[in-house]
Amino acid sequence: MTSTLDNTTAETAADLVAGFPFPFLEDRYRYSTNVEPAEQPVTTPAGQWGTAVVDIDSEYRAELDQRAVTLAADPTRHAVLPHMVPAAWDAMFTLMRELDAAYPEQMQLRSTGPDEWLWRNDILGIEQHFRYGDATTLPDEPLRYITSQVQEDIALLDQRNDQLFVDAGVVTFAADWSFGFDVGMSFLEIHGPVPRVRKEGVITRAHEFLKRLQPHQPYRRTNWTLTIDRRLDVSTEIYPEWGPDRESIQLVDDAEFGRRVHLRVEVQHLIRLPDSGAVMFLIRTYMLPLEQLATVDPWRRRAAEVLAELPEDMADYKGIIKYRDRAAQWLRDAAPTPPAPTGPGLPVWPATPPAVDTTGAAFLVVAVGDDAETAHVSRNWVAAAEAVGATRLLVLDTLTDEQDRASLHDALDEALTGTRILVTGGQYDVLTALAIAREAGAVPAELSSHVVHLRDLPLYCAHCRNTFRVEGRAGGTATCPGCSRDLEIHEHHSPTMGSFLASAAGGDA
Repeated sequence: MTSTLDNTTAETAADLVAGFPFPFLEDRYRYSTNVEPAEQPVTTPAGQWGTAVVDIDSEYRAELDQRAVTLAADPTRHAVLPHMVPAAWDAMFTLMRELDAAYPEQMQLRSTGPDEWLWRNDILGIEQHFRYGDATTLPDEPLRYITSQVQEDIALLDQRNDQLFVDAGVVTFAADWSFGFDVGMSFLEIHGPVPRVRKEGVITRAHEFLKRLQPHQPYRRTNWTLTIDRRLDVSTEIYPEWGPDRESIQLVDDAEFGRRVHLRVEVQHLIRLPDSGAVMFLIRTYMLPLEQLATVDPWRRRAAEVLAELPEDMADYKGIIKYRDRAAQWLRDAAPTPPAPTGPGLPVWPATPPAVDTTGAAFLVVAVGDDAETAHVSRNWVAAAEAVGATRLLVLDTLTDEQDRASLHDALDEALTGTRILVTGGQYDVLTALAIAREAGAVPAELSSHVVHLRDLPLYCAHCRNTFRVEGRAGGTATCPGCSRDLEIHEHHSPTMGSFLASAAGGDA
């Protein structure tokens, strides 16, 4: 949550990355209801999102201005069927309460008497006295009034005859659909064109879940696609304005492609309104260009895998079929360049895991440690290897443990000639495992590795002639766990021993 909410985008681009709700939990994506309780913060490699139901960021004023322009040009983006007037008041009041709770320094809702209220929005300089339910006390219809102060789109669903109907809303930032066309349709009818969801039962489960929602128990889910440029309004009504971009983006150079193609994520909050009983669908749209997404390396790698694996019918429905392969390759090519070695004989670790050598006769994947990235890398290796030949996954805690070392020795003894050995974990464990594998007879062509962190290394003390696990780096210093000397860690590594040379700091014996 920013302390000043009206800064320009140039000054606060960092908050858009830090608060971005990256949507992929795995390296593949399929339609699902994927609902979870709301107001639970989600920590990401870049920051955090999800603390509040309504979210204000540095794009607040700009997005509200865009909404006002869109509504002025196309009034069909706002609709409230007559029976939904009480729900519109309920939605406005609920959102005012949420804003007051999330941003108490800038937003306040105070009671001034029976059904009398004072609403303040200090960011926009608004002070409004109103009587709940009395349209003459607001400058606009309640739903339109509150959507001029939140970045979320709103759809209100009425429940009758055991079905939900979209009977009210303000939707100016639709992603390739038409709110004006859908008003009055049932939830099931609106989602009819989505591939796979009916066959797999996703939409039916979602419908049943929404009907069971209770007041004061908000839920949320995410949805995503790709968008060309930072264009919030990609609704069906204005397709001629943005549709041709799907063709022209294929002709631009890589730098422009990375700037213009955005990962577009919707965080959808699902709320049963307490007074009217209507279901409120809040749709908050976030966009991040690929060039910024790639600065968060776990996001870059996972988004590339999701796009490359996405089935064609899903990519076609999302409207990204023509350029998704290029987007996946762009993200793969954006891998950070590993730093050059700073001294002789230092190992160079690639920024991304190497591909599985599919010419192997069999595969041994060794995952050491509890780092989440270790599990992620080993899981991908196993999936690729199993498609080719016999594969074994060996999971170890640490190679400082004699039992774990023995397990690795046993696995190497059982490996056939031509087995490809893939090792991932922290630097100490990877270097140690590779040295053990070489000692067991493995040749360089059979070995692959990926280091997930450089916090530690294997240190060979020239004085007590033992190898230890220490936290440090080549060129730094450490205390020898064996002889207690202060050691200088030399920029000199032995693949055979699997360790860095260290000697007394300052030359003292």
